[in-house]
Amino acid sequence: MSGAMELKRFLAHALEMEEEAMNRYRELAEALREHNNLLVADFFDAMAGESAKHLEEVRSFPIAGELPVFAPWDYDWPADAPESTSYEAVHYRMDLRRALELALDNEREAEAFYAQYAEATSDLETARLAASYAAEEADHARRLEQRLKHLPPTSPSQFEDDDPAHTPE
Repeated sequence: MSGAMELKRFLAHALEMEEEAMNRYRELAEALREHNNLLVADFFDAMAGESAKHLEEVRSFPIAGELPVFAPWDYDWPADAPESTSYEAVHYRMDLRRALELALDNEREAEAFYAQYAEATSDLETARLAASYAAEEADHARRLEQRLKHLPPTSPSQFEDDDPAHTPE
């Protein structure tokens, strides 16, 4: 594959990953806001904003021609993009610590994806760009780790239901 094609392929992946992350964080913020978990909703909004900045960075990269369009199953990841929190990992009563841990996992997955791309490509420009994106994700992970140090541990009773459903036996 030519260098220009490899760069376009990489940018298409980065674009999809950042867009999916932004959209997922917005969805999670909206859901948590509905459950009046405003602290976590605000955090997810902030993470959506970070993804939106990355998305603009990818979109503004100067490149001639259109980026390739892939079917969802043709991206180089198994299911969801590396930087997207799974819906199953989120609970409406989650605390900020758990939200930060999920975001940290996302940043590490994104860093690993970009680093692997940098190592696997034979195109120097693609390798340089992928490595710089990996370094950016690593920096985000370090900042989240710092924030986590200042939060109390999650309470074991956090997910207990105050009003369990009454079902006849």
